[in-house]
Amino acid sequence: MSVAGTKWEVRRVETTRRLEWCALELTRDRGFDGWTMDDLAAAADVSRRTVFNYFDAKADLVLGPEHELPEETVAAFVAGGPTGRIFDDLVHIASEALQEKGADPELMLLRRDVMRSDPRAIAIAHQRFEVITDDAIEMILQREGEQYGAHRARLLVQLLITIVDSVLERSDVDLARPLPDLIDDAVGDARAVLNS
Repeated sequence: MSVAGTKWEVRRVETTRRLEWCALELTRDRGFDGWTMDDLAAAADVSRRTVFNYFDAKADLVLGPEHELPEETVAAFVAGGPTGRIFDDLVHIASEALQEKGADPELMLLRRDVMRSDPRAIAIAHQRFEVITDDAIEMILQREGEQYGAHRARLLVQLLITIVDSVLERSDVDLARPLPDLIDDAVGDARAVLNS
């Protein structure tokens, strides 16, 4: 990549983070419906056009962009990979998705706090989690077969969501620890609890 390309990428990442951070602060202070894209542009010191060049919707700013798994990741999972152990494979996918998003611990914590306190953000997050859960259940049933059971698959996905939430709480305590280490710790604790 050229120096100009590198500078552009750094600026893009910085602007994305600033827009998300400002949107989360506005939501925390005013509520999801208490601010406009013009308010965000002013808070982030960018033009309204810049906001829409980076994000299509307010929900993407507050909750993060919706994430679709690459087809090759889904195909590998359905085929029984990457480890051959269903829960470990789900953890692997979740870990990659979190790391792909850039997993800025401070931004993740602010996002979690907003999602826990703002009723509109909670409702939108719930809708997104339902879609993610349904997609994951479908992947699990494709891999394991219908006899695995939708209820069992849902429980597995809910356990994974709980572990991700635990990772966020752990990062709140130690922002310096790498995300994969926090995930390993949370999974280890979940295994210990389930085996006790």
